[in-house]
Amino acid sequence: MPDSIKHTVVKQENLDPQISKIIDSVLKINEPTEYNDYEIVAKVLFQALNFFPPLYTQSIFGPIRTWIPPYKKASEFNIIDFWRPIRTANYFVDTLVPAFSHAPGPWARTLLPPVVQNLFWRPSNYFQQADPLASVTSFINEQWIFVNGIATNEDVAVMNAELLSQLFKRPLTVVHNQTDSTVLDLVQCVTGKVFKTDPNLDNEQSMTEPAVKATVAVLEALKDPAKDRVVLLCHSQGTIITANVLRALQKSISQIKAVHQAPELKLTLQLNNLERLAFDVFWNEAISLFTCVELDSYLVSMMKKLEVYTFANCADKMNYVCYSTNNKGEQIGLPYIENFANQFDLVARLGVLSPLREDGDIIEIDGAVYEKQGGNAWGHLLNQHYLFGMVEYLQDSDKITNPYALQTGESTTALPRLYRYYDGARPDGYFE
Repeated sequence: MPDSIKHTVVKQENLDPQISKIIDSVLKINEPTEYNDYEIVAKVLFQALNFFPPLYTQSIFGPIRTWIPPYKKASEFNIIDFWRPIRTANYFVDTLVPAFSHAPGPWARTLLPPVVQNLFWRPSNYFQQADPLASVTSFINEQWIFVNGIATNEDVAVMNAELLSQLFKRPLTVVHNQTDSTVLDLVQCVTGKVFKTDPNLDNEQSMTEPAVKATVAVLEALKDPAKDRVVLLCHSQGTIITANVLRALQKSISQIKAVHQAPELKLTLQLNNLERLAFDVFWNEAISLFTCVELDSYLVSMMKKLEVYTFANCADKMNYVCYSTNNKGEQIGLPYIENFANQFDLVARLGVLSPLREDGDIIEIDGAVYEKQGGNAWGHLLNQHYLFGMVEYLQDSDKITNPYALQTGESTTALPRLYRYYDGARPDGYFE
């Protein structure tokens, strides 16, 4: 097993000076560059909009010719169906009527009828998507989790989950990032992307409610000894949520390293509830007896379970939690991260395809980037504009060209690792 772990970016805010001194001795700390947050938003947005032709509506919904029915069965465009007026009406209500992103309080539950509660309070939740054979127990040693994007009510989330399940023949735990209206979803994206980058459950304003649920789902899967692989799929706003999950894992591991050297500091750690939750998952009393090498091996055994696959990654920063040396002497970033993006997807241009990514201070996203380019590279919808192209290629790779090519200058991997899960296949571990 590896004998060292190197972390990327670990914030030291609110840490006791004694703890900071210990962390400095085992980690390289990168102090964040100070920026005006509002200037960041404006700069990132300006660069995202700066493409030609400036067909911004098509950058979200794809070419106009594809808006006309009939649609493929799993297309998100099917949510507008006049033969299913109730479902269609529900979608318009969910995406147009602003709502709170949490459950109603006790007085609201007592005084208001359920129809009003459901209209103005929409907490995120979990649901289980069975595999195509209606089994939730296939691949019991794996845990697949999906975090959806904006303007996604339960009906659309089910569409996404069903196609993912059919594509990879796995059951999914869906962290349903419930829409609170398109406008409020966009506000959440901005706050989660720029302002809520230091998640703290003690401060309700520091992170979005679905980020809490996503973190809990990932932690529960990682600590399960029966799971040797945790695959986290995320789209659009779900990538911002996932970035916060990785930050929580990073913080917890750095604290474990500190406590291992000085156990008495465990009682004085300035951890918020989210960091404490992550800390408790990785920590057990036996750790105090570990050598440094054994501790690093234990932490790597947890982190190497995790694989993250993003679609239209719009986070400002999504970093590896740590680095470790594999059996070949190579430095490997953990967890594995792979990004998919369409060239003219406006949302992806806010993050993984942003021209500012070359700077590295404002946009910093780890992992290989697979980009679709050209006339078919318009659109942001997960099924319609991302998964359908993958399905067509994977079903007939001899005749159809792979739509997602590795960006020049990245790794030498020819095809995405995600493809190797197609139709129930299982690739070898990425870290040995």
